[in-house]
Amino acid sequence: MLELKNIESGYGETRVIHGLDLTVEAGSVHALLGRNGVGKSTTLKTIIGQLSLTAGQIRFDGTDTSDLNPYDIARLGVAYVPETRDIFGALSVRENLELAGRLAPAEGASWDVDRVLDFFPNLADRMSNGGHELSGGEQQMLAIGRALMMEPRILLLDEPTEGLAPIIIQQIFTKLNQLKTEGMTILLVEQNFNFAAGLADMISLVGRGQIVWQGTADALKTDTEAHEKWLGV
Repeated sequence: MLELKNIESGYGETRVIHGLDLTVEAGSVHALLGRNGVGKSTTLKTIIGQLSLTAGQIRFDGTDTSDLNPYDIARLGVAYVPETRDIFGALSVRENLELAGRLAPAEGASWDVDRVLDFFPNLADRMSNGGHELSGGEQQMLAIGRALMMEPRILLLDEPTEGLAPIIIQQIFTKLNQLKTEGMTILLVEQNFNFAAGLADMISLVGRGQIVWQGTADALKTDTEAHEKWLGV
């Protein structure tokens, strides 16, 4: 569904991604792991078009998205949940969801506000609250719910467990696992190894702006050399 070929990108004159190749299969959960600063979040921002490619190509379901604007990429069915969540604080929970729903296809939508509330019951009593009034866990649920309102074909998640209490992390895990069961394609950037390993069909380790190892979670658990070299503190 998603293919990155020898991509390079970064911030201004600073190159962070150096010839990265990645393929995400339809219906799979693919996790990008690695130390801070190696280019994981930069990769997601490049896929969604927030950062421009300086080399390489990105294709989504056969369409070259390398030069498209972020809103055009989103309309193809690519939904992005940033690490910062970026909830609209001045808008209510309902308004945040309804605004995202405008990007959904005109016909055949399977996600609406009611389904999001069934999926994240914690939000049901907060519908009239402003985004700035929510807890960190509620904001993360809203950020994911807002992405689902777009009817995504692939969900890009950047550090969804960052700063959350263990009980909320478990709730997020359960919901993402449910989406996986329903066939949602997910590209996940995560520092929590156990969280990522429990969800991912495939794991790619990022080091120095490139993919340096790839395999299943079970394979990584037994590859102590790769684990220590690319994930160890």
